[in-house]
Amino acid sequence: MMGGWHLISSIGKAKLYPEYGLTKEQIDVIVAASALHDIGKIAIPDSILLKPGKLTDDEFDYMKSHTLRGCEILESMKKNWDEDYQKASYEICRSHHERYDGRGYPDGLKEDEIPVSAQLVSVADVYDALINERCYKAAFSKEEAFYMIINGECGVFSPKLMEAFRAVRRQFEEFSEKTVE
Repeated sequence: MMGGWHLISSIGKAKLYPEYGLTKEQIDVIVAASALHDIGKIAIPDSILLKPGKLTDDEFDYMKSHTLRGCEILESMKKNWDEDYQKASYEICRSHHERYDGRGYPDGLKEDEIPVSAQLVSVADVYDALINERCYKAAFSKEEAFYMIINGECGVFSPKLMEAFRAVRRQFEEFSEKTVE
């Protein structure tokens, strides 16, 4: 997620999540752990991962298994990790495709059942996927991506998360401009 860590950090620091009591240190752990959110994709065949067209239902089901496969990889390394980093990595890896309305995967979690770490990474991951070209789609502009997320075209996110996303939009876009130059 090129620059996604800045979006996660910005949203986390927007102080719109006081009920979660996120400290700067916890946000830093979430940002660092976010790098492993798609580690399970190493277990997905390139024929699916890099397919230029729409995936079949079976291929999509297999692709969705990257969340659980990633958790298996993380589980095999758990004795070697800092406990906070391990917990955040696991939550993010497993739940970054969950959606606020319960229509995500792999567990169909909804609302605050979804760990806040995964909620933060989820919006950054979707934004990153939208603004970057993929083998199966062209990149959207930052403005288009912003409105697609806000308008629920990419799944439903927490209203508080969307409030924070709106609040940090300009700051994040300015950062993105600097990293592209």
